[in-house]
Amino acid sequence: MEQTERTGTAVSLADFMTEPRGEDDTALLARAMDYCREHPGTTLTVPPGVYTVTSALAREEMEHVLRGDWGTYPPAPQPTMFNPKYPYTVGVDFRGQSGTTVLAYGATLMVDGFMEPLSLRDCRDVHLAGLTIDHKRKPYSRAVVREVDDSAEGDMIPAVLEFDAETPIVPPSDGVTGTGLLLRYFFCDRCTGQRIFKKIVNIEIVSFDRFDNERTVHCHVTRDIRPGMYYYCYHTLHSRPAILIERAENVRLTDVTIHSQPGMGIVGNRSENVTLTRLRIVPSAGHHCSTNTDATHFTSIKGLLRYEDCEFEGQGDDAVNVHGYYQDIVRRESAATVCIQAKPFDGTHAQSLDYPDAGDLMELTNFSSLEVRDTYRVLESTPLPDEWMCRVTLDHPLPEETGGWVLADVTRLPRLEFVGCTCIDHEANGLCIRTRSALVEGNLFRDLLGSGVKVALEPAWWESAAAADVVIRGNRIIRCGEGDWCAAVKVYANSSKPEGQYIRRVTIEDNIIDQSGHPHGIVCRNVEGLTIARNHICTDGSPVEIEYCTDVSCDV
Repeated sequence: MEQTERTGTAVSLADFMTEPRGEDDTALLARAMDYCREHPGTTLTVPPGVYTVTSALAREEMEHVLRGDWGTYPPAPQPTMFNPKYPYTVGVDFRGQSGTTVLAYGATLMVDGFMEPLSLRDCRDVHLAGLTIDHKRKPYSRAVVREVDDSAEGDMIPAVLEFDAETPIVPPSDGVTGTGLLLRYFFCDRCTGQRIFKKIVNIEIVSFDRFDNERTVHCHVTRDIRPGMYYYCYHTLHSRPAILIERAENVRLTDVTIHSQPGMGIVGNRSENVTLTRLRIVPSAGHHCSTNTDATHFTSIKGLLRYEDCEFEGQGDDAVNVHGYYQDIVRRESAATVCIQAKPFDGTHAQSLDYPDAGDLMELTNFSSLEVRDTYRVLESTPLPDEWMCRVTLDHPLPEETGGWVLADVTRLPRLEFVGCTCIDHEANGLCIRTRSALVEGNLFRDLLGSGVKVALEPAWWESAAAADVVIRGNRIIRCGEGDWCAAVKVYANSSKPEGQYIRRVTIEDNIIDQSGHPHGIVCRNVEGLTIARNHICTDGSPVEIEYCTDVSCDV
């Protein structure tokens, strides 16, 4: 073991081999993680190769899902898998580490089962470089359209799907739906990989009527489905992410690749300063799916959140989502001491309690009109995880009547920088921004079901707060928004008082927007301080729509 210039040691994963490697490297990786935990500043080199992480629990979870034991209709099996009490496996655990660098170029973490492969929880100054994450059995199934009966009458015509031997489907006990066949799915061109969205993902696109075995399914499809196309279906929506970053500081991921995950790619929560450089969340060679839901999702982050030269392709939801949470005032103990609770219907994305810290600023916001009445500083904060709430004492009294009002922690909204990245051929939006400072510059958004960039305030999701100081500059946004009312950039607030200017200081300039066949390129509502300049926009309707905005400069 070699001393480094830092306080730690340079070691190789090979140093922790106590016996010849078998089919499970979980214990080997755990020994290396224990060493890094005990020796701050360690640099760990992982030699090129495939390293398998698994557990009986992870394999059992996968089997339950594939058999349909936890339901087959949307949103199943999410209610079982996505809750704070659900037991799960962590593959590689960075908990408690400080100053660790892991150099894993050429190394693949092969996941056998459904789990959280990598957990960067309660750590600081961690740098992970070069690692690839994939699954032995993909968390989706894929079929080829073998036959289509063009002679049949009606909008839906008979077809035959043949599933891959590596990703078979389990014939359903009810004889109708099949495991995950209608949970989330798409058809795509086998050569180009381009998805056929049908405007929105709609379960009427395909109906199943016979399973010959685990490989062959007879169904009805719309007339634009042709022989040779691929059909993909996911088996889960939200569950554990491929990488969790929680209560961590100064985390860097460089040249990390995620090919698949039965949930999100990266979930970041209650952390500070995260840098993602050349992160790739993309399908493995020959496939067209990556993560089953969002590629990345960051909540209650402080400091800087930077994406640079990253790639996103084939995930089942947004590429990037950044926000805090609205907190309902559920119990009053005094004029300035209350218990608060976030209430998103899926729970928080990390499935852990969200709460402010002492010193944080919180805005009192009307949940319906989105009016901000006052700002408070948190003097004391006591998390109450067993009650799924937090007790806070504020620096001055709340109004006597707080029904319909919520608190939003505006300290935990990071500076977002999304620069030189690509988002192509996936469902939902490229970026969803609800933070107080953002730069979106020099990116490519292409063939997305949703908009390229969404700056939105949507209280129904309990995701706060109103964005401000957003610059969207020098991007190319091409053939996006097939399932959306706005193609390229949409800025709006879902409010019972639509004329309110909740979002402040948005600049949209020097973008190339090619949205032939779509009515709008840019739609902006509810903005105070809007600049739209020097964009090249091709649409079938009005290139820019502006409603309920003030202090507007627009050259269109």
